[in-house]
Amino acid sequence: MRAATAILAVTVTVAGLSACSPQAEVTPAATSSTVPTESVPEDGLSDGLDVTTAAPPDETNTAAAVTVAENLMTAFARPDVDETTWINGLYPHLTQTAGTAYAGTNPAKVPVNEVTGPGSVVEGATEYALLVIVPTNIGEYIVSLTRQAPTDPWLADRVTPPAR
Repeated sequence: MRAATAILAVTVTVAGLSACSPQAEVTPAATSSTVPTESVPEDGLSDGLDVTTAAPPDETNTAAAVTVAENLMTAFARPDVDETTWINGLYPHLTQTAGTAYAGTNPAKVPVNEVTGPGSVVEGATEYALLVIVPTNIGEYIVSLTRQAPTDPWLADRVTPPAR
């Protein structure tokens, strides 16, 4: 213990003395005073990163996403089946996280029991994520679909009921 205290005291003393010693003169690095105006947004804020947004999905992928959302909602809107049957009908359409979140749900408490029309994709969709509105007997559900790559299947990560 005494050795550790002695080492600590010497370290603090040396650190304190080195802070008092004269420093070598430091010359700042040369910087450019011109900023390319084409890369600076109108508000003047820029982090210097050019971020590209994902492309929107093509018609085939959009149709596939709508089909997944409609099939999911058809499986979801079954309050008359047991828990195991209900969740097993959802699993093929859900991400792992969503599957875990919806496991244990009592389908008898699910208020919807019918899909009443075709789904439609909400504006702003990309080839990696989109929202599909699915009309039901209690209003429009929103199904959030994602995928890791444009060639992967669409999977739902959230089912949002209509606002009440």
